[in-house]
Amino acid sequence: MAGYFSLDIITPERVVYTGAVVSLQAPGLDGLFGVLHNRAPLLAALGPGQVSFVTREDENLYLAISGGLFEVANNRAMLLAEEAAFANEIDLPAAEARLEAAIAARGALSSSEAELDARQTEVEIAEAWVKVGQTARH
Repeated sequence: MAGYFSLDIITPERVVYTGAVVSLQAPGLDGLFGVLHNRAPLLAALGPGQVSFVTREDENLYLAISGGLFEVANNRAMLLAEEAAFANEIDLPAAEARLEAAIAARGALSSSEAELDARQTEVEIAEAWVKVGQTARH
């Protein structure tokens, strides 16, 4: 039987999720990483992308995040993100429009590398919202 760990997902606006989970996969800055029961302590910066996890009730949940921080120790995990939305919370047409606007803005002339990086990050966030929003439709 698989073990569980507690997970809290929090944004500045709300507590997105609190509960026991079997596993989690998240987008670290250096790529995806996974977490299971009794994982060694970890503190990781997160990039924009999809977080997926399996609840104690064996439900697969998908969440889009804008990036953030993740910490796990002693079977307690916390994910802090500026923005987060479950698949069923995402308005797919609005997410697709956000992605189109972000791609257009990225293609516009820019005066600084920091501005280009910010535009690329916005594209990655919008892509995460579209990807997760599409999972709710399947």
